[in-house]
Formats: sequence, C-alpha cells, structure tokens
Amino acid sequence: MKKSPSLDYNHEFEQQLLTEKELDKVRAKSFINLMSEMFLKYESEIEKTIIPN
Repeated sequence: MKKSPSLDYNHEFEQQLLTEKELDKVRAKSFINLMSEMFLKYESEIEKTIIPN
C-alpha cells in the first residue's frame, strides 16, 4: 500500500528548527520504523530464506 503524500507544515517547521543531534535521532527513529514495517511485510519471505525446508 502506497502512502499518499501529505503536507504537514508543523512537521516541516519542526525539522528546520531541530539541532543536528536531534535530527539524527529523528532519522534513526524513521529508519527503525521503516525497517520494522519492511520486516513485518516480508516476514514470511525472510523466514523461508533463513529456515529452508
């Protein structure tokens, strides 16, 4: 399912006001969320690859 782009000006303003250290934390959180979604989406394929029958 493809997410539709939305304009969230509050999010954009927050990102512009963050320090580099805070921005790194936001990026890390986004990466972890993406990896979690990918793992859940492809869990069966990953399991087949790791544990062949």
